[in-house]
Amino acid sequence: MTAFLLTQDASVLLSGIGAVVLLTAAPAFRTRRTILLTQLAAGACFAAHYSFLGVTVAAAVNMLGLLQTGAALFSTRNSTMTWLGYGLIVQMILVCLAFWQGPISALSMIAMVLIAFGRMQSDQIRLRVLLLAGGSLWILHDFLAEAWIALAADIGAFALGSVALASLLVRIRIEWRPAMMAVNQPAV
Repeated sequence: MTAFLLTQDASVLLSGIGAVVLLTAAPAFRTRRTILLTQLAAGACFAAHYSFLGVTVAAAVNMLGLLQTGAALFSTRNSTMTWLGYGLIVQMILVCLAFWQGPISALSMIAMVLIAFGRMQSDQIRLRVLLLAGGSLWILHDFLAEAWIALAADIGAFALGSVALASLLVRIRIEWRPAMMAVNQPAV
């Protein structure tokens, strides 16, 4: 791993590190908007990273992800953005099918679709569950593809996202628990 990092030029390395930090940090935020804004920045870093590496398909798909994240940000206010957000998911599928490379492509396509659907959710729990589901497939994809920087980002995001979802579920369960009924005990 150290040899890999030392052989990368600065632009590849810095854009990759930026993507790792931002994608890992995204689940730590409490609001949908902040999560999506952080994912937008992470997507820009990944697009630059893949572009610097000369992997144009990955750079292009990340650009589609940027557009889809932008549409998701405004989807709660504008029905056109909602339609655009879902339409870009279809576009992502078509790009994956056009550049199909077998099971590795299937993993990335399903992961992208789950995450993109997650971004379109206004409910925190559905958003986080879909991001985790897609993230788990990205982890497998990155390991099989030996994409170590992306693997680090996805493991970090998955770990922090799991903790954030668990804390959200515990908080909701505690807040929704019915109040204890007072038991009338005889005075002594």
